[in-house]
Amino acid sequence: MKLMAFLLLMTAQSVGLAESKISQGDYELHFTTLPSTFLPKEVTTANQIKRSNSRGVLSISVLNTQSQPAKAIAADVKVSAKNLLGQSKDIEIKQIKEGDEAVYYLALYRINNQENVHFTIEAKPQGSKQWIKHEFTREFFTD
Repeated sequence: MKLMAFLLLMTAQSVGLAESKISQGDYELHFTTLPSTFLPKEVTTANQIKRSNSRGVLSISVLNTQSQPAKAIAADVKVSAKNLLGQSKDIEIKQIKEGDEAVYYLALYRINNQENVHFTIEAKPQGSKQWIKHEFTREFFTD
């Protein structure tokens, strides 16, 4: 499983995708978007993810910064997405666990060429009473 997290990170870096993060209290919310075709076949096969130009992936992790080093932890994660016309996207969220060491989430959705998608991520770290909320927009190119 560590291999999958490593492959996801290396894939995002190799194609020039920037990971974003926000901090709130003792937690950081890390996220990046990419087309599913950018994921290595080993990752998509192991997690039953369809590789297609019309499928996007939002990778999310919540880190507890009080741990040294910071550790990815379980959280209640909600994702919603809409295009510029206000049409909602169906989102499937998969939790990926790497033993006791890490957990992250993959939100899967359909995309169209030159489509702007507005995302809202909400995450409540396990053991916390506060939700972390972040909104952002990405444009996708599938051709």
